[in-house]
Amino acid sequence: MKGQQTLPIDRIDVYPPRLDEKAVIIDGNLNEPVWSMASSQSNFMSYLPVDGRPTEDDTEIRVWYGPTALYIGIIAHEVHGKVRSTLADRDNLDNEDYVLIVLDTYNDKRSAFTFAVNPFGQQADGTLTDRTSTDRQSSLPFRVDDNPDYVFISRGRLTDEGFTVEVKIPFKSLRYQNTVTQNWGFNVLRRVQHSGYWSVMGNTRLGMASFLGQGGQLIDMTGFERGRVFDIIPEIRGTLERGADDKEFDSEMTDPVGFNVRYGWSSNVGINATVNPDFSQIEADVAQINYDPRRSLYFPEKRPFFLDGIEHFQTPTRLIYTRRIVNPVAAGKISGKFGANTVGFITAVDNSGPSIAEMDPSYIHALRLKRDMSSQNHMGLIYTDKFHADWSNRVFAIDGRFFTKDTYSFRAQVGFSQTTNENEMGAIVPMWDMAANAIGRKWSGSFSTKAYHSEFNPAVGFIERGDYVTVSTGTTRRFYGKKDAMTEQLSLSLRVMANWNYNDFTNGNRPDDQRIYPSFALQFRGGWRLTNFTWIETFSYPEKFFTNYFLKTPTGFESYQGTPELANYGAMLELSTPQLDRISAKLKYGFGRDPNYDEWAPGNIHLIESSIHWTPTDQLRFYLLYNQQQNFRTTDGTLVSESRTPRIKIEYQITPTIFLRGVVQYTGKFRDDLRDNSRTELPVYFKDSNGNYILAHSKATNNIEADFLFSYRPMPGTLVFFGYGSEFTEPSRFRFQSLQRNSDVFFLKISYLFQN
Repeated sequence: MKGQQTLPIDRIDVYPPRLDEKAVIIDGNLNEPVWSMASSQSNFMSYLPVDGRPTEDDTEIRVWYGPTALYIGIIAHEVHGKVRSTLADRDNLDNEDYVLIVLDTYNDKRSAFTFAVNPFGQQADGTLTDRTSTDRQSSLPFRVDDNPDYVFISRGRLTDEGFTVEVKIPFKSLRYQNTVTQNWGFNVLRRVQHSGYWSVMGNTRLGMASFLGQGGQLIDMTGFERGRVFDIIPEIRGTLERGADDKEFDSEMTDPVGFNVRYGWSSNVGINATVNPDFSQIEADVAQINYDPRRSLYFPEKRPFFLDGIEHFQTPTRLIYTRRIVNPVAAGKISGKFGANTVGFITAVDNSGPSIAEMDPSYIHALRLKRDMSSQNHMGLIYTDKFHADWSNRVFAIDGRFFTKDTYSFRAQVGFSQTTNENEMGAIVPMWDMAANAIGRKWSGSFSTKAYHSEFNPAVGFIERGDYVTVSTGTTRRFYGKKDAMTEQLSLSLRVMANWNYNDFTNGNRPDDQRIYPSFALQFRGGWRLTNFTWIETFSYPEKFFTNYFLKTPTGFESYQGTPELANYGAMLELSTPQLDRISAKLKYGFGRDPNYDEWAPGNIHLIESSIHWTPTDQLRFYLLYNQQQNFRTTDGTLVSESRTPRIKIEYQITPTIFLRGVVQYTGKFRDDLRDNSRTELPVYFKDSNGNYILAHSKATNNIEADFLFSYRPMPGTLVFFGYGSEFTEPSRFRFQSLQRNSDVFFLKISYLFQN
């Protein structure tokens, strides 16, 4: 393979005309006269996995605007006749052909709105930010958070030559600077499923520090008549619930009515308020494999109140993690951008009690300020606090991000927390998170370090692991195949890491963990992808995780001591297919030497993560997932622990806005009797709250969760959910005998978006 020459950036400026909105009907047909008067662009180029080449499938975009909305038409040619499209639910277009519209309405090259539409007009939307560091898990140079939802209209239709899409994006759905003349960052990408290719408007290229910095612009738009935004979303919900020992359902509804209000103070400032909202998750979080139990798992925010303007609260370390606000009685938020200044503020009363009448409140505040500097650089600060009874927590941090020469980027965040209870004033303890990256088309390199003091506590934030310092550096070399070659891109990466407990680092001690991670990623013609991740590690004994472990000796009980240092090595392979007509799949398999975490001794590990997405018709979808992790002792090959999680989700899209869904998930976990596998083979004892020593016998939990949902969602904010959920346990894994019902519930939720 041979690398291509770097190509100059061709930024495209589009001058859309202002036309009569009454002269168009959004139906997927670009046959009205206004479309012939629109600004037109058709110079799409290949972007992924290889940039700078003419595309096989031509794409033409047409752009104009009226007083209240932006209009975009797309004519997508498909010479192979392999357009893939179904009646997908919102934000579920990964296996579809689609176009992705990127609108950087502040034109600051820092974040952007995204609007994706498939050939049937089905929608996905969210916010896009640059991916400024090398990530082995993704080949995309940007991240899209598809949890926020925006009101827009889209229609599409299949044609003999491909498909057409018609999109109307109301200005009320967007935020932008309060100026007479609007200049917006603008780009359009097209995803072709049968080939796995991405194409892009203009010559946006790989090997640049910023994707957003290469986009074109919508120039000289004037005469917006946005009007005042005032949305009210009342909601009613209720449940019928019963426990394991109940024969009858309890129909009592606690706090059944809530309100959400969104007020657009101006085009660039939004105010949100909520009273007694429903913050339940309609679908449970998808099961994840925890490769390192010393780390916490991150789950994304999906609740609408927090998602509006969520991009204004982002920092390198998630010091604002809104899922820490679990059950608010009332909450308010203001966010927006004034020129170069970004402001975000959240306040909430979080209730740990059973209802509004029986409250046990915590008071939470989070403030985010940011100042744009030249180019894409910025400086910012963040402050959070949480108060509950005689306990309080405060966090303060400053951060910045800087770009130079389109290739280099640097970000940093430093801060501290203070946690106080009724007995003592907590110490002020530090954290930092820094990274430097050099991103090139062939070569990329990075250096990063982050640290959290042993007492650092972001009560309103999220960190994977406390009492932790890590230093990491790595490099990536990319090779690009010639046109029509079987291998289109090969990436070779090497990352070296060292981890300490915080005090060990500040005292100059050797690292607790030392890691070397070689990896590769192969992108094949047709959208097939094969990746490898290899680990070569040494882990030191984390004594504090085993303080409740004891061994019984002739002289009494003594504290447990695991293997001082574990040497680990193994590999993870992942194969993903393109969308093969009606089916796609992903398989990940890991094996090798990894810590026996339960006994802190050498162990062998087997990991399986697999998923199948099958669409037998344009309306019916099957999602099959299976996760398994097994840990074996190296001494005798016996099983120490195991986790198996099969999951099936079935969706039937009756209409573009109505669907039925069923989800069944089985979680089976097992842990063997614990023993001192690294030294004496003596059994392990735990000490209970009464001071008694109890053998660490084997334990197993086997849970079955099922939920069924009817959903009618014509637009964000207006919905009807009706469903049923149930949970069972059984004593033996996958026997489906002696099932014990733990709980089941019927639920109803209705909300309606009133717009002025």
